[in-house]
Amino acid sequence: MFYSASENRFYDPAFKSRYEASGTWPVDAIEVTEDEWQTYGAGESPAGKVRGATAEGRPTWVDIPPVEMTLEALAARKRAEIFASRDAAFAAGMDYTLPDGSADVVQTRPQDQINLLGLGIKAERLVNQGVTDEVMVIRGESNVSHSITPAEMVTLTDAALVYIEDIYQQGWDRKDTIDAALADDTLTDDEKRAALEAVTW
Repeated sequence: MFYSASENRFYDPAFKSRYEASGTWPVDAIEVTEDEWQTYGAGESPAGKVRGATAEGRPTWVDIPPVEMTLEALAARKRAEIFASRDAAFAAGMDYTLPDGSADVVQTRPQDQINLLGLGIKAERLVNQGVTDEVMVIRGESNVSHSITPAEMVTLTDAALVYIEDIYQQGWDRKDTIDAALADDTLTDDEKRAALEAVTW
């Protein structure tokens, strides 16, 4: 996994080429250890703490800022809230109706995204080879294995990737709103504070 202090989030290297192609791979992304990922990415934050970055740009727990704060601190808190909501959306997964009519949740956490990418690549290769009857297995949040065809797997993984990209985009849009409010010289500090407080997931 990679971590960006400026974005305060983790990046799956399996998707690096996509980020680079869209110009969204952060320049400060650094590779982190498995322990760092498990603690600050997959783990729950301790009471009164939120994920932040050290001076060296590595993930760490930092104190949640007090209620009375500067505009910059308020913006940092709102970013942290947005990132936490985005991660919760990934953890919730994508509701999906399987071809047999059964419903399940496709898991979309960062560690699940690697599996989805691999399944999608394999399924697309099989489809391109004209293979239509090979059984592929997807395991949803229910812990039930669903057997589907390669074409059905392509449809599922494509839907999951759109879902994942939409969540990222929602986070980026809100971060841009925060940055725009801070930079808007036509607003008073009170108006900037109100604009920042209005940013929610």
